Amino acid sequence: YYKEDNRNQILSVPLAGSTGFNSIKINAGLLQSKGVELMLGFTPIQTNDWTWDINANFTKNRTHLLELSEGTDFVEFWSEARVKNIAYAKNEELGRDGLIGNLYSRKILRVTDKNSKYYNYPLLPENSEDAEWQSEDEYSKVGNYNPSFIMGFQTTLSYKNFSLSMTFDWRSGGQYVSQTWRYLTEGVVSNTWLNQLVIPPDGLGGNPSNALRDWVVANADALIFTNNPRPVGGPTPDFGGYYNDFYTGIGAYDGTFAPGVYGYYDDSGNFILTKENLGNEGTEFRPYVMSYPWDIGEANLFDADYVKLREIALNYRVPQRASQKLGIKDLNVSVYSRNIMIWTKNAGMGIDPEKAYQSAGNGTFKQGVERFNAEPWVVPVGFKLSFSF
Repeated sequence: YYKEDNRNQILSVPLAGSTGFNSIKINAGLLQSKGVELMLGFTPIQTNDWTWDINANFTKNRTHLLELSEGTDFVEFWSEARVKNIAYAKNEELGRDGLIGNLYSRKILRVTDKNSKYYNYPLLPENSEDAEWQSEDEYSKVGNYNPSFIMGFQTTLSYKNFSLSMTFDWRSGGQYVSQTWRYLTEGVVSNTWLNQLVIPPDGLGGNPSNALRDWVVANADALIFTNNPRPVGGPTPDFGGYYNDFYTGIGAYDGTFAPGVYGYYDDSGNFILTKENLGNEGTEFRPYVMSYPWDIGEANLFDADYVKLREIALNYRVPQRASQKLGIKDLNVSVYSRNIMIWTKNAGMGIDPEKAYQSAGNGTFKQGVERFNAEPWVVPVGFKLSFSF
């Protein structure tokens, strides 16, 4: 277990626009890190010919920003894809935990009148030409790029002069922002967004209906109350596309709609419904190419959990009787491979959560956000010869 305080870190703090500068670097703040590291090793099997060794390690760390210089409430490390990495000084009265790595974004604007039957429904923008959803004015915490914990696991099974070893890494918790996903999806140039569309059941595509509304309401948790918005419909009739003539006036069955409601609040704060947008008559359908929620940061936020088979190696120790004839005291020959396999919640994206960062040439390092890091998965194979005299 450890606890460490770091004072007067070099931090970039914002400046008023009237100064002509965005920020200034100063020595300020008090950071406190707490964590625990555990290691465990044991040998469950040991005979004359067989040996099985297991080693595991566990790491958990939390770093809080406890203080900042007077007049400074927060430090902003980066802002991308409608998400910001901000550290607020810890303040329990204001509900600020002070954790380093917190991610903030504007959430979907929703009905806040708890007495309304449409409470927590998305409140859609009136007369909008480029957005199906609208976002709140204030930023809210939506995640943190740091893991809850990290574990490593190594196992070695030996039989006489042969040994087979494997190394696993497990990262649990944390989120990251994907610019790769955002740009591929917004331009609808790949299947990334098509695979996320909600295709209605047979018989409910093509045109609005009360049956479609009933289906949307029955699946409210997935279609209405979710923090990760997904439109209903598709680019063709086969994908459940709805008839629309938005923009061009030329009708086509390539429409989608955002489940939600239109309305306003009276002077007493009561929500007044203008119309539903749940698939019934009056629902506004937009072309599929406009369906991506560009301004909603949570649409680009993904879980960073993964388990990796980091390395596997097969080793053979040449008997000393044979190696000594060559004048060698100890001789080992092995074949190994690395990055063999990864299990992650978003494997279909082709992005390794371990590479969720950006490193700029000017020395700027952005943790928790990746841009075009979808590299080909490389599994190298190598041979190793080690000896001692």
